[in-house]
Amino acid sequence: MDFQLTKMKKNTLIAALSGFAVATAIAYGLPAFPEGETRQTTVTDPLSEIRAEHVMIATSDYSGTIDWYRETLGFRIKHEWTVPEFPNLQLAYLEKNGFIIEVVASSNTPRASMPEDFMARQQQPGIGHFAFLVEDVDAATSALKEKGVKVVLPPTSFPDSGRRVSFIEDNNGYMIEFLKELPLSERKPYTGDQR
Repeated sequence: MDFQLTKMKKNTLIAALSGFAVATAIAYGLPAFPEGETRQTTVTDPLSEIRAEHVMIATSDYSGTIDWYRETLGFRIKHEWTVPEFPNLQLAYLEKNGFIIEVVASSNTPRASMPEDFMARQQQPGIGHFAFLVEDVDAATSALKEKGVKVVLPPTSFPDSGRRVSFIEDNNGYMIEFLKELPLSERKPYTGDQR
């Protein structure tokens, strides 16, 4: 068998073996590069790996908010703390399925003042809601309604966005959306970015 390497195959093999050597060295706690030598990677877009991590809720009802998210949506307390420089604040991270809600409570925080009308709420400044994916919007909304949760928008399909959604209100008056993608047959075709 004649084993000749083309220049491209040879470079590919060298790169693969070099990567293996560095990975092996790191795995065994050895320096990956000779003493004093470092490798720098060029990051072309420092935001290319951006991911959602948490949303913050300001409230005057610390215990009530924690209880509502635990009992209503099944969140667990991940961490609670205070900040010595701000003695009137109580803080907590609530977590479910990798998503975190940061609860920041102060006796100075007013209750959210939102219009009753769903469409009027969509025109308020600021962050209007956050959303959770569910397998069945109708079943999730029904279960929440049975728990006494206020439903702001009952399950509704929006073919233009390709989603079925519902909106509820938490104990502070903040809106939460539940959504599921519609089957392709129920979606309006997307015609691309028209801007």
